[in-house]
Amino acid sequence: MKTSYSILKGHWRVLNAFEMSEAQQAINVISCYTSRRLWSRQSILFWLNQCLKSNITKVDHLCTGAAYCCLLDILFPDSINLRRVKFITDQEKDFVNNFQILEQGFRKLNVDKSIPIDKLVRGKFQDNYDFIIWFRLFYNANFRRVPEGYDVELRRLNQPFIVGTVPKLKRSRTSTTIKNQNSPRTRSATQDPTLRISPSSRSD
Repeated sequence: MKTSYSILKGHWRVLNAFEMSEAQQAINVISCYTSRRLWSRQSILFWLNQCLKSNITKVDHLCTGAAYCCLLDILFPDSINLRRVKFITDQEKDFVNNFQILEQGFRKLNVDKSIPIDKLVRGKFQDNYDFIIWFRLFYNANFRRVPEGYDVELRRLNQPFIVGTVPKLKRSRTSTTIKNQNSPRTRSATQDPTLRISPSSRSD
């Protein structure tokens, strides 16, 4: 947890979780056109995957909003409810839901950044690149250290960041392959018990 202190009767004391949630105040930042020069696409992805212990391969995939929610949770644990975040989805309504959760966290922390949800959920590179550049500036300004005992993967229940759905495993068929469908003799008797080769049909 991020540690905060207050003075009571001349003594320092640690704020409890409720008081911390009320006292949490984020440092606001502003990005501009020249901010794009700070980090390349590759360096942004490397930083993201280091922070989140993930395997995000495209900036475009940040359109789900899930990665931003996890980054905010690192900075301010429990500022949002990660259990409501959809990590594996290809539905735009879920993307919007994730960004709305992020917005709620922003309001709680008094972050004055407006989130262009309509643009981000389209999955266009430039829109998502501009927003992640701002978010890294915001992250750098507010990051102190990873809270003790904090497990970024466990916080999201070990779910990966996937734009799409997890493919279901297909059952493998154990039946014998038919080499020539026009010749019934090539079928296994165990595959089709009605097929039998009579002794009279065997060639001498």
